[in-house]
Amino acid sequence: MHVQDKGEGCLRKKIVLTVLVVLLALLTTGCWDLTLLKEVRLVLGTGLDEAPEGKTLVTYVIPDISLNKKNTIQVISTTGKNVRDARIHLAKLLTAVPDGSKSRYLLLGERVARKKIYTYLDVLYRDPKSALNAKIAVVKGRSSDFLLEEHKKKQGAIVNMDKQIVSAEAASIVPKVHVQAICTTMFDPGQDVIMPYLEMGKNGASVKGVALFNSQTMTGTLDTMHSIICNLLADHMGKRTIITLQTTNGKNLNDEMTLHILKRLRKLDVQVKKNHVYANVSLLLHVGIEEFPIDHLTETKRVAELAALLSKELTTHANDVIAKLQKANCDALGIGRQIIAYHHDYWKKVSWSKTYPTITIEPTVKVEISRPGIIF
Repeated sequence: MHVQDKGEGCLRKKIVLTVLVVLLALLTTGCWDLTLLKEVRLVLGTGLDEAPEGKTLVTYVIPDISLNKKNTIQVISTTGKNVRDARIHLAKLLTAVPDGSKSRYLLLGERVARKKIYTYLDVLYRDPKSALNAKIAVVKGRSSDFLLEEHKKKQGAIVNMDKQIVSAEAASIVPKVHVQAICTTMFDPGQDVIMPYLEMGKNGASVKGVALFNSQTMTGTLDTMHSIICNLLADHMGKRTIITLQTTNGKNLNDEMTLHILKRLRKLDVQVKKNHVYANVSLLLHVGIEEFPIDHLTETKRVAELAALLSKELTTHANDVIAKLQKANCDALGIGRQIIAYHHDYWKKVSWSKTYPTITIEPTVKVEISRPGIIF
C-alpha cells in the first residue's frame, strides 16, 4: 500500500510538471518581429529635398547585392507626395522591400531645412522600425546632389558619413544630435536646435560648422571656429577640443597659438529687471598649449600675459557668436528654459520668439593656462 501511494505521488508530480512546461511554452513569445536580411534591402543613409509641385525628393544610399557588384553602393532617388510615398516608389525599383531600421544618417537639403522640418520627419517618429539614433545634418544645396557627388569622389566613405559627424562631435565642432534627440528640443519653447552643417569640397564632404534653427526652421549658420565657441557656451564639449588663435597683431605663422581645452566651467545667470532680460554667460577654460613656436612659456609673466590675451580674444569671438545667434533668433543656450523655470510670470506675458533677439546677453571667457608645455 505504501509503495502504491508513493507511485501515485510521483505520477501526480510528473503530470503537474508537464502542465507547467506546456503553459510556459504557450506564454513564451517568439521572434514575432523577425526580419530576414535576405528579404530586405537595407537603407544606410537618406537625403531629403524639395521637388516640383510640392512633392518630396528622397535619396537613398543602399548596398548593391547583385552577384557581380557585391560590396558596392547604389544612390537612388525617388519622388513622392511625401516621404512615405517616395519610399513606396523605391520599393518598385528594388527586388526586395527597403528597410530603414539600420539607417546611419539623415541629410536635409538646405531648402527643406528652411521650412518646418517636422513635416518631413513625422514619418520617422511614427514608424516603430525607424532608426531614431541616426545622425542628422543639414547640407549646403541639395542633399541628392551632395550624396551623388560624394559617391563619385569617395564611394567607400559615403557609407561612413555618420562617422564624419561623430568625429566633429569629438572635436566640439557640432553637438551630439540624432533624429530622436532633436525631437524634444524642436518642440521646446525655451530652447532651439543646432545641428551639423555639411558642405561638398574638392576632396569630398566636410563638416563646415552648425546650422542654427528657430523652432523647426533653419535660420542661419556658424563656421567651425564659432561653432566650437557656441558649443562651449551651451555647455557641450567633446573628447578633444582644439582651438587656434592669434596672439599678436602680426600675420606671421609664429603668431598663432594652438590650445587644447582640458576642462571648462560654464555658468549661466539670467535675470529679469524692469521687464528686460539680462543673461550673463561665464566660461572658465583650463587649457594646455599644443603649439606655440615663439615659446618663452617658462616665464610666469609671459604665461599670464598670454592667458589675458587669449581671454580677450575668446570673449570677442563669444560676442560674435551671441550676435549671430540673436540675429538667427536661435536660443541655443537655453536662456528661455531659465525664464520658464525662474521667471514664469514674465514668460507668460511675452512672446519669446519676438523677445529673444532683443535681450541683453553678455559672455565672458577666462583662460587659465594649466599646461604651458610638456617639457616644462
